[in-house]
Amino acid sequence: MIRSKTRWIPVEADPQQIQRLAEGLSVHPTIARLLIRRGQTDIETAQKFLRPSMDFLHDPYELDGMKEAVQRIRSALTHQEKILIYGDYDADGVSSTSLLLNMFRTLTTQVDYYIPNRFREGYGLNQEALKDAKERGYDLVVTVDTGISATKEAAFAREIGLDLIITDHHEPPPVIPEAVAVINPKKPNCTYPFKSLAGVGVAFKLATALLDRVPTEWMDLVAIGTIADLVPLVDENRVLATYGLERLNERTNKGLSALMDVAGIAGQATAGHVGFFLGPRINASGRLDSAGQAVELLTTDDLNEAQHLAGKMQEMNEERQQIVEEITEQAMAMVEQDPDRYRHVIVAARPGWNVGVIGIVASRLVEKYYRPVIVLGCDEETGIAKGSARSIAGFDLYESLTACKEYLPQFGGHYMAAGMSLKVEDIPAFHAKLSSVAQETLQEEDYIPLTHIDDELTIDQVELSMLEQLALLEPYGMGNATPSFLLKDSSIAKIQTIGADKNHLKLTLQMDRIFMDALAFRKAELAEELVPTSKIHVVGELQINEWNGRRTPQLICKDLAVHERQIFDWRSNHKGEHLNRLRDKPVLLIGHQLLAGNTYSFLSWEDCAKGAGESLAKYTQIAWIDPPPSMEIWRNHLNQIQHMERVYFIFGDRDFDQNLLAVPSREQFKHLYNLLYGKKPFSLLKSYPSLTKRTGLSKRTLSFMIQVFEELQFLQNNNGMIQIIESPSKRPLTDSLTYRQQLEKEEVLQALVYSSYKEICQMFSGL
Repeated sequence: MIRSKTRWIPVEADPQQIQRLAEGLSVHPTIARLLIRRGQTDIETAQKFLRPSMDFLHDPYELDGMKEAVQRIRSALTHQEKILIYGDYDADGVSSTSLLLNMFRTLTTQVDYYIPNRFREGYGLNQEALKDAKERGYDLVVTVDTGISATKEAAFAREIGLDLIITDHHEPPPVIPEAVAVINPKKPNCTYPFKSLAGVGVAFKLATALLDRVPTEWMDLVAIGTIADLVPLVDENRVLATYGLERLNERTNKGLSALMDVAGIAGQATAGHVGFFLGPRINASGRLDSAGQAVELLTTDDLNEAQHLAGKMQEMNEERQQIVEEITEQAMAMVEQDPDRYRHVIVAARPGWNVGVIGIVASRLVEKYYRPVIVLGCDEETGIAKGSARSIAGFDLYESLTACKEYLPQFGGHYMAAGMSLKVEDIPAFHAKLSSVAQETLQEEDYIPLTHIDDELTIDQVELSMLEQLALLEPYGMGNATPSFLLKDSSIAKIQTIGADKNHLKLTLQMDRIFMDALAFRKAELAEELVPTSKIHVVGELQINEWNGRRTPQLICKDLAVHERQIFDWRSNHKGEHLNRLRDKPVLLIGHQLLAGNTYSFLSWEDCAKGAGESLAKYTQIAWIDPPPSMEIWRNHLNQIQHMERVYFIFGDRDFDQNLLAVPSREQFKHLYNLLYGKKPFSLLKSYPSLTKRTGLSKRTLSFMIQVFEELQFLQNNNGMIQIIESPSKRPLTDSLTYRQQLEKEEVLQALVYSSYKEICQMFSGL
């Protein structure tokens, strides 16, 4: 048995609705099921989802404030006023800034941009930057991906005579800043039909309105910000991401093309490449230094400069990765040293931790321990700690932080992520309070990750045509996750470890005469946990593998489970080698005696025969290193181990060497006795050659038979001198203990050593 690492949650769907959608769209029922899972429940909306079109984009003037913003910007362009784009330092802010900078440069030379330094200025608008802009002669500031909460800063801009247009997509506060225009689809009273645009999406709508056309030449920038900011890829975002990826793969943007090269993206870039390769490299500049370098990269027309800047992004990303690795290791060490303290919530803090990357560290710790995590970087001079938080399903982070607000002079966020600052001296009390909130909120099962299963299939139901239709659901991302499939009840035909370091697992799944590969990256250790022929359930992503012109389905495994007891047939005469494979596993060994120097948990067959239910009940894995003394003891023992999930046979016929003897037949016993009966006392040692010749039996077998006769009182053995007893009482051979023990040993040998794996498994079938 292997338990899954996550809780598998099947997604229910109405079979009639699936059939109606499949027939109406001419798609595989699984595709229809996936569409319903994504909220596309009728033919019209599903068709739009499957075939995104620029025609589906909404009118930018439906955004409240768009008309006023366009009028003010056009006035600025007419009067050659200086315009400053004020952005944010993440990938969404950088791509938003780059988009508007490119757009304004086609209209005026009086434009520049400003992105605050994460470490010196922090997030969002700040008065010093606005004052500096006014002093440098700027008349209009246009924010992108920021500003919706800047009520004080907006008031300051008004005081110094600096016009402000805010474009943002974050949750608005109760009081909206007063500005020339505030454009945010989430703003109260804004009737825009789609509320989930990224910051770059809002900037794109502003550019569309200003130019009176869709600026397709910068769609690649829109895709970068939209995908990297993890907004749901539905409705307009799906259109923007789809066409943006197409534009990205045309490589018209020299900076992005150079960045794709250093990131090792040789083929077609996907949403996954943006999320895991391009986005992090763009973010790295803002996390470690100034995000301005990323803007220069995305807006340059000089190939040499693009390559130079892309190289710097790569170096900074590598530095960022190293810093994240170091902080993660330090935080993990804290948790491992005092697990009880971090049982409910992890709050890890240390001076010197880079606040630009602690959000990534928090995400890493959630992946490792699956519990709410807060990582704080402490400033020893000010005594203030700044942190990032990441949560798990079932724990509303913002609500929970609100319950601890007496310790948090500043905090903000939402259900799954948040940021905060607090006094270093308050961290222990804050941790204790938040842990108490978690204890009241979360159950034990909530600390097991969830995996939502989009569909349950058997491998004979996986068709190439269905996998080809899966491409219609791309690009994947938030709100449109890569589908997860459960492949049920397959047998394991083959187990391999693959890769240069043999750290990946490849399983060949079988059902009847159908085979399919399943790859589990960085899970080679599971090879030791699986038994060929086991019925296995595998969860992962289905895809088409192309090799030598042949296209076959395969599964990228994310999790797996075996619901039946696993029986490991390691019977051989290499006991030590197999024992090493069980080192550090919670296995109970059963045998005659434990080898010297071993520290395994051990129970003797003698104790098992006496009844050792309590000792056995503590374990779910058991290994037999010696055969049982008898099948009767074995059968009683089986009744005590019905709860075992994994069992290992680790003995061979060498364990029988001292007693490996075919029990003579009753006729052979009779023949020997007739040869001996009536003889005068004789020396057994001297008689062996003659008896061997006349019976055809070995000296060892003859010695055994003499011992049986002695126990039956058919003869006496006085130091090797044999005397036959006249007229002994008739007794069956089974009255001899030696005879019975040899029969038992032979029965054990045949049943547990010479039997097939199938016969071994049959012994457990009734348990």
